[in-house]
Amino acid sequence: MESPFTGGKVTLLKERKQIEFRKDLFEITQLFYKCEDTGEDFSTDEVDQVNLNQLYNQYRVKYGIPFPEEIKEIREQYGLSASKMSEILGLGINSYRQYEGGDIPTVANGRLILAAKDPGEFIRFLEASESLLTPKEYIKFKNTALEIIEERKANFWNLLFFDNIFTYSKPSEYNGYKRPNQYKVANMISYFSQSLDDLYKTKLNKLLFYSDFLCYKMSGYSISGIAYKAIQMGPVPAEYDKLYIKLTDENLVDLKFVPFKNGNYGEALKGKVFDKSIFEEKELQALNDVLKKFGKKTTNEMVEISHRESGWIDNEESRDMISYSKYAFELSQI
Repeated sequence: MESPFTGGKVTLLKERKQIEFRKDLFEITQLFYKCEDTGEDFSTDEVDQVNLNQLYNQYRVKYGIPFPEEIKEIREQYGLSASKMSEILGLGINSYRQYEGGDIPTVANGRLILAAKDPGEFIRFLEASESLLTPKEYIKFKNTALEIIEERKANFWNLLFFDNIFTYSKPSEYNGYKRPNQYKVANMISYFSQSLDDLYKTKLNKLLFYSDFLCYKMSGYSISGIAYKAIQMGPVPAEYDKLYIKLTDENLVDLKFVPFKNGNYGEALKGKVFDKSIFEEKELQALNDVLKKFGKKTTNEMVEISHRESGWIDNEESRDMISYSKYAFELSQI
């Protein structure tokens, strides 16, 4: 990037700063550029968005306001358009679409949307707005909600196991303010395994860590929603063994045992066909940057590299979780 003042070099800097938002104070890592020729500070739309995302993320968590991705999923599970969902919930005609696009609902509207996630509650909203719907719409939407109720009953134990795999199932600083997504994890594995032979768990764990934390550094969000903890071998997804077993059981990835000359063996994972469409531009950029930087590194080299990160250094002794908001902007190896 060039300086807008002189066309010369610029440096990306950061500082911890308290920002007021809706009468609350939140601490973020504020990013900004400095022109090396003039010493002037400046920003860009991209950097401003990362700063705003950090602020909005904390506000949403504090007040229990759903994130755009979840707001969209709540609507889509019932097969509704954004305008129809607004109508059923009693919101402005364009409100739901704007919330999906990133606008932050009021606390009251946020909790209203969260309530609609439960199909039983959604049926109550339908009943209250029946006069606004055609008889055909009402029956269709109610039947969809009833089907979801039955499906959740049938999948109760599977959903419970899912929560045990992902230590943080709700957006927080420990999963990069994303709800965990096992399909994205499976496709991240596919992305790396299509270029790398014998992708062993230990190296894979580091590639996932760097991809998620780099994406957070660039956007304010992780890719996968995985929480990472610091152990002796470096940062790893919390409950990663359970995660990989789950992905294998659901035929989303393949696990093979590779024999070594010393009589031991390694566990290597290989994904299926990579689905690029489920990733955003920043997510794909992070994956590409990580593959380019670390793809040819050995497992031992990846462990050593990850041991230089402050997120691992500060948390390894206590085996604590590694906060995205605290450590993503401190990445030193990429």
